[in-house]
Amino acid sequence: MAVKRTRGSGKKRLSPLQGLRARLSQAEATLEAIHTGKVDAVVVSGPGGERTLAIEGATHPYFVLLDAMSDGAALLEPDGTIVFSNGRLGEIAQAPLEGLRGSRLQQFVAPDERPGFEGFLREGAERAGAREFAMVHGGDAPPTPVRIALSTVPLGAYPGVDRAETPDGATVLMAIITDLTERKQAESTRLELMKRLVSAEDQERQRIARELHDETGQSLTALLVGLRAIEEQSLTPDVLSAAQRLRRIAARTVEDVGRLARGLHPSVLDDVGLVAAVQRHASDYAKSFGTAVDLRLEGVASLRLPPLVQTTAFRIIQEALTNVARHARARMVRVEMTHEGTKLDLVVRDDGVGFDTGATLGKASGLGLHGMQERVALLGGSIAVESGPDHGTTVHARIPCDVAAALPRRTRRRPRRESSR
Repeated sequence: MAVKRTRGSGKKRLSPLQGLRARLSQAEATLEAIHTGKVDAVVVSGPGGERTLAIEGATHPYFVLLDAMSDGAALLEPDGTIVFSNGRLGEIAQAPLEGLRGSRLQQFVAPDERPGFEGFLREGAERAGAREFAMVHGGDAPPTPVRIALSTVPLGAYPGVDRAETPDGATVLMAIITDLTERKQAESTRLELMKRLVSAEDQERQRIARELHDETGQSLTALLVGLRAIEEQSLTPDVLSAAQRLRRIAARTVEDVGRLARGLHPSVLDDVGLVAAVQRHASDYAKSFGTAVDLRLEGVASLRLPPLVQTTAFRIIQEALTNVARHARARMVRVEMTHEGTKLDLVVRDDGVGFDTGATLGKASGLGLHGMQERVALLGGSIAVESGPDHGTTVHARIPCDVAAALPRRTRRRPRRESSR
């Protein structure tokens, strides 16, 4: 609805007092309509012709809608100056709305992230996008992790902006700011539970390996001794031949049980360390599968690692070699383990038949690869698998050596508070 003031013609001529009262009554009615939001614009006649002026109060329904959002919202000038913000943004930034309007959004971004935010603003003026940042507050309050999504809005399309005075093509940036505190807490909790699950799995592996070695291994050794004693007695040739055959089977079983125990959890990993465990596993692998293993270790001879990092590195090499034995039909596999700075690099490369990574990683057959990804992600590392038909496969993992620094920190939950308008 628009209120237009025009010169009447053909109306009964009023006395000056009556005319004044009529104009006063019309003005009061107009102000009441504006106050209640029934008027969205006023058409004013002047020397330059008629002009349409938008009424700020007409945008009240839009402000109510934005204030009801669970995310922060702001209209920004290209340089990041806040033109409008809703109440939720005030809560996230821990600042009154009066302090937000006219401020630059980047002043609420962590100082070390501001250069990246400036580039993000420039990109947002060209295309929509979203990135994560940390919003800082005064005092000792912890930063708030947020996701900021930017998109362009034609300036003349926004309620409350005078289209007649808006240059063609003028735009502002719409920023939607989502508080990620609870999401980060949930992710931190999930990773902590995964850490406990992996630790429990490794402890169970260690227990089973110890029982295989101590109980099953000892029983088989006793059986070997008994069969040797039978061989040494004066028996018929048939009994002697059977005893010798059974002793060979028992000896192979002892070796198999030992290999199974080392595969579950090599005791050398706890006693000596990662390097010795990898060397032992590479030697066993070459003997068991007849595949040459080129082992290259650089900067890791005297490296001391936290137990979780050590176990994760060994499991990745173990799983990668197992996949080579099962699927690659390789003649040679190279295992590289290098240490540089705070990172441990692991590379397992074979000359086998390769596979389609896109198809395999999305199927149950890729559960071994998914297990490696989960273990590396738990420590804040990364893993990449490169392969192709007849081009072999390369598994490259990078793991932080400091597990305490690698694991995400718990995000302190900050209670929401009301912000004044």
